[in-house]
Amino acid sequence: MKKVVLTMKEEERYRVIKAVVNGKTSVQRAAVKLKRSERTIYRLIKLYKQQGKDGFIHGNAGREPANKRNAQLERRIIHLYTNKYAGFNIAHFHEFLTTAEQIAISESSLRLLFRHHHILSPKAHKATKRRVKRELKEKEKKAKLLSKRDEATLSAIEVVENIKAHPERPRKHYSGEQVQMDASWEYWFGTQKTTLHAAIDDQSGNVVGGYFAKQETLSGYYHVFAQVLRDYGAPAEFLTDRRTVFNSNKKEGSPSTENPLTRFGYACQTLGTELSVTSIPQAKGRIERLLETFQDRLTSELRLHNITTIADANRFLVGFIKRYNDRFASTIKSSMSVFDKQLTPKEIDNILIIANERSIGHGHCVRFDNKRYLPHRNGELVYLPPHTKVLVIKSFTGRLYMTTDDDQVYDLSCVPKEQFMSAKFDLTPAAAPTPKRTKKIPAITHPWRRANYRDYLDSLGINSTRVKQLVAERYPYKNSQAIQV
Repeated sequence: MKKVVLTMKEEERYRVIKAVVNGKTSVQRAAVKLKRSERTIYRLIKLYKQQGKDGFIHGNAGREPANKRNAQLERRIIHLYTNKYAGFNIAHFHEFLTTAEQIAISESSLRLLFRHHHILSPKAHKATKRRVKRELKEKEKKAKLLSKRDEATLSAIEVVENIKAHPERPRKHYSGEQVQMDASWEYWFGTQKTTLHAAIDDQSGNVVGGYFAKQETLSGYYHVFAQVLRDYGAPAEFLTDRRTVFNSNKKEGSPSTENPLTRFGYACQTLGTELSVTSIPQAKGRIERLLETFQDRLTSELRLHNITTIADANRFLVGFIKRYNDRFASTIKSSMSVFDKQLTPKEIDNILIIANERSIGHGHCVRFDNKRYLPHRNGELVYLPPHTKVLVIKSFTGRLYMTTDDDQVYDLSCVPKEQFMSAKFDLTPAAAPTPKRTKKIPAITHPWRRANYRDYLDSLGINSTRVKQLVAERYPYKNSQAIQV
């Protein structure tokens, strides 16, 4: 005899209707107990008499849902995540799954699928790791054998001790009120570590600048600074760490304490931007969290696009930052922004400078970056006395010039270590005479003269129809689809 298995609700409904049929209770009492109408009770009585207990089984029992994904699609999704998109977090992977792979699935369904197969995100919480570890241990006890993917997941779960939490602080009220800046030295792409310099607006969360370099240097921060000035303007405050790029560590009593500003600090002072430094990472948590997010998202996308050079990475970073701001940041409203006016490239070139004190040598030249330079003005060399104190300035674009105590500005030309060629021993071929270009006057029938000829006919008072005929006779179009005059 076939055993009929009912759910708790179905079993309760069957037991009440059976009592009604056997005369142990009334239809009215059954309707109150099951919270159904008397008409429904009579329908269930008829169903009981015709089919018995089988009639109380739901019609969809044992039937797969119509919107259920097939196993092949699920295997494809898991294969993409574990191979092509390895290292992506689930939210990031979902974006590429719907756009690049054209697979329609909700993020919640994707998370349920991964949870069912014990697949962890790189950004999984400790509680999630503990839960997956318990489930895999129980599965191992029951099955005595785990799949290779489950074994890899179990070995990757590490017990991490709880760390002290740091309370959040409110965002600034205005955009541009504070911009946080920092750098991260990681394996962003390829096999060599590189440094990503980045800056983020505290109020809106907009990434206002980013630049890759080999090391964390003033040049890298200057490139980020230039992006901020060009795209947004000068902020009210920069918040950075206590690097010597930003904070001068000169001791009291040293000869150079008269000007404690660093080069970056001097540029901020020129623009009226306050420069604040801190040694506590939690004090600038916005930029720290951004770099952590970039280590997850940006690294994965750089690997996906096979980027291995700094130049390619900087080009890719422009589009990535725009997509990141569109996805996560708030729009900067002009009424809620304290960014100063955006600067032109020439103004940026004159502000983001590197200045160094030098002395004029006995050869009337100055040494800078292991090269010798001669000062000149208006194309004429200037011979300053030896030991004259000067200030050599290198602009953001690499242009060199020099100033003296009397505020005179000179251009610098590099002195080569040796002559390019010898006037005595190297024969130079005579330069061929440049042919003189003759001015070519178009002929009267040249098509360029069409408009002049038409204006001339109009000045004679000829009607427009006749003008078109005369112009067409003198300047006929070669193709039939030409525009009518």
